[in-house]
Amino acid sequence: MNGAADPGRKWFAIAALVGCAALWSLNGPLIKLLYAGGAEGGGVSGLSIACYRSLVGGVFFLPLALRRLDTLRNVSIGWPIASVIAFTIMTYCFVAATTKVHAATAILLQYTSPVWVFLLSPLLLRERPGRSEGWVLLVCMAGIGIILSGYASHGLSGVGLALASGMGYGALTVFLRGLRAVNPLVVVAMNAVGSGLLLAPAVIASGVDQIESRQFILIVVLGLVQFTLPYLMFSWALQYIEAHRASLLLLLETVLNPLFTFVIVGEKPPVATMLGAPFILAGVAGWLLLAWRRESLSRLDRIG
Repeated sequence: MNGAADPGRKWFAIAALVGCAALWSLNGPLIKLLYAGGAEGGGVSGLSIACYRSLVGGVFFLPLALRRLDTLRNVSIGWPIASVIAFTIMTYCFVAATTKVHAATAILLQYTSPVWVFLLSPLLLRERPGRSEGWVLLVCMAGIGIILSGYASHGLSGVGLALASGMGYGALTVFLRGLRAVNPLVVVAMNAVGSGLLLAPAVIASGVDQIESRQFILIVVLGLVQFTLPYLMFSWALQYIEAHRASLLLLLETVLNPLFTFVIVGEKPPVATMLGAPFILAGVAGWLLLAWRRESLSRLDRIG
């Protein structure tokens, strides 16, 4: 693995994943602002938001990726196809869920993704999580369970969409590891453009929303800063961090997303979120300490 050969890059990858969590956490408030009032009240529908966001990001990165398209030859055709499908499921289901339920509910249910990563990694990537990662996952999932206990009254459609986004996210994490021989720019452009094109027929069939100038600016910010740039960082980081470890670190988004939504939109996180957050933070911190300890011991062994 690349990270084993260059420990310094591994820590840069960890920093990139923290940045991903922060930028992705802006999706809650930005989607809420775009959807405000609903499609019939002047807002943009969840389907349109998902489609436009992908197309904006994809159009920006496609020219940067053209010269590197030959790296797709390094993998079988199944990996890119699976990645685009998983990406589309994840992004549409998450955006739609955020328009139907509390932003904290959507992001927390999406973070059932580590379960899928832990299940799929040994089958598809031959990466077996260690026992320490398993215990860290249990601590993190306990925090998520506490937070979800405060959302029993939310509609089943929104909850179902959020869970589906978690499955798509977990599958995407595994498929991106399978694409680690492909240039990250190509991966981001491929997933974004592919997702936008897959969703476009449904947007046209349901009626294209009229976009105001303020909404257009929000879509551009959502497509470039919040959506596509973090996926570029994510794809690069997965060249040096195993899929299951990356998914644990990105659990930080479950804390930052409700926080940013409260600050920007005024949507107050429930008490359950505040009670569950320490478990998630403790789990992520525990993983970082384990990684630091293993790397320190490895350096000592090399010196000795």
